[in-house]
Amino acid sequence: MQNQPEYATFLAACVRERRRELNVSLDDVIAAGGPTRRTLVRVEAATLGPAPKPVTFRRLDQALSWHSGSAARAYWRGEKPRARAEQRTLDAGTAVVAVPAALALQLFNTQIELNAALGTDPVDERGLRSSVDRLNTHLGRLLGLYLTDLLERNWRPDAAPPPLVEQAFGELLSTPVSEDDPDYEDKLYRRWLIGRAPDIPDALAGRFSGRLARARQDAGEGSV
Repeated sequence: MQNQPEYATFLAACVRERRRELNVSLDDVIAAGGPTRRTLVRVEAATLGPAPKPVTFRRLDQALSWHSGSAARAYWRGEKPRARAEQRTLDAGTAVVAVPAALALQLFNTQIELNAALGTDPVDERGLRSSVDRLNTHLGRLLGLYLTDLLERNWRPDAAPPPLVEQAFGELLSTPVSEDDPDYEDKLYRRWLIGRAPDIPDALAGRFSGRLARARQDAGEGSV
């Protein structure tokens, strides 16, 4: 068996230290575009091998917010990685999200109900209020689809969103969520993405990490 490079242990320590600084798990690093779990475990165990692929170092730099080349220099030269002072800009993506057919149908039916309530003489105020309440619920779900996509695109290991997201949606994402809400898990997922769900169970956090990784991979952002 070939010996490890002299600084494999140094890189392992740097990665563990950086994860502590960012307060992120292995799953978080993977979701942010880091190496595969198998490779990441080997990095932290200093058993990566004498000839790791360059893409491994690039993915570490990306996921841990290090300057380009930092992981490679730590591995081959024992140089301390340099953290990026990133200027967070908003990635709005295509600003298009897929709307489930069921939600589109609910919106259409509610439109019919509103027109019917307004068409009575006198106006059916009770029916109008009921339809408006349903419309607000449906539109909230529609906004949630877009907001989820926006947060997934702009997620970083430190979970700090761009200022524009915070200004536009911070208050919305601060309100408590009831477990009786049919959209409870989706709403909690958005709060987790923005860093406002620190006490969720480990199993649920693991599901959220997997969901984020799949979303970013589907969008072509840092496949694992």
